[in-house]
Amino acid sequence: MSAPPNFEIIAGTYEEYLLGYVYTSKDKSLKQSFASHDHSGSIRCLASSDNYLASGATDDRIVVYDLKARKEHCMLTQHNSTITAVAFTSNHSHVMSASQDGALSLVRVGNWQQEKLWEKAHKEGAVIDIALHSSGKLALTLGTDGTIHTWNLVKGRVAYVINLKTKCRDFKSVEKLLFAPDDSQFLIYGGKFTEIWSIKVGGALKVIEHEQRVTCCVWLNDQRIFVGYEDGSVATIDVESEERAVKIGHNGRVKAAQYYQNFIVTASSMGEIKVWSDTLKELSSISTGCRITCLIIADWMAKAIKEEPEDNVSSDTTMRHNPVKCTVVVEVEESADETEEEKVVKVDKKKKKREKLENVGGAEKMVKKLSRKTFVEKRKKNKKRKKVGNEK
Repeated sequence: MSAPPNFEIIAGTYEEYLLGYVYTSKDKSLKQSFASHDHSGSIRCLASSDNYLASGATDDRIVVYDLKARKEHCMLTQHNSTITAVAFTSNHSHVMSASQDGALSLVRVGNWQQEKLWEKAHKEGAVIDIALHSSGKLALTLGTDGTIHTWNLVKGRVAYVINLKTKCRDFKSVEKLLFAPDDSQFLIYGGKFTEIWSIKVGGALKVIEHEQRVTCCVWLNDQRIFVGYEDGSVATIDVESEERAVKIGHNGRVKAAQYYQNFIVTASSMGEIKVWSDTLKELSSISTGCRITCLIIADWMAKAIKEEPEDNVSSDTTMRHNPVKCTVVVEVEESADETEEEKVVKVDKKKKKREKLENVGGAEKMVKKLSRKTFVEKRKKNKKRKKVGNEK
């Protein structure tokens, strides 16, 4: 029987902090793993792939972290506006990002070199969200101009454009789009509607209407979705029958949600993170003390959260203040032809050299005095020579 999964929940906040929490399935507990302050603006989007984590913020930068080494890996600065979306390809080869000025960038993972930049991915307005197909050859981008662009990443150009103004119930409120696990359909949500679209048809297969405004949505499987609402309630919905299981989840707005191996993780705008089972049974919760903006789940890379004892810190400081005195070790090589008297003379010479090296300060002073004396004596001799020459 396989061990229960441990995973890391990473949240971005308005306060510019990136927070990490480890969920342990065995004791159903949440424990903080890290807190990072590498951005100078509120964090807007997160993405993870393999051992890399990327965060985009209002400071126009994308910071890439190495979750295995537990440190910042690099920084991407190709955008000139607020980062609105970031996503990795499923084969970990590229990372795609979008910004508020309408730019769309494709960067290769590894050397982190930009391979393509579309300065105006959508004719008007910003790129709101990105959804990458599992093949890595297809991408969808949602724009404020009310269109969805389908990108052929092999050729690096737009394949076709979907106009939401004529096909969507509330195109002005659409916030996100997300591929289903089977990649044959995707959902878009915003306002009080969630729509299931087909890639082949290029239109909506199902429109689900809600009583409250939808603030987050995620696929549980090909037939079920999880929805978070503005009033703090959460629900699981069957796509075909529209059967719903609704429950009060948070006191504030459900800001973000993620699904990972039969676990649902939600975060509220009040800073609370909760872990649920896929049947909406609450397993654990923790308060972060920050206003959460986005959420992502990653595999737990580290073995344990290391806490350094105080004894080690004190010993390190004493070692720094009391350095070890260096000593010179003289090795005497003996040969069969040398007599005992020659050996004694050599040892005496080595001892004298060692004493001089140990008293470096004194030796330097002696050298300075000798050099001064010789300089004065030479000067006197030169003066005497000049006087004798003049007398002659």
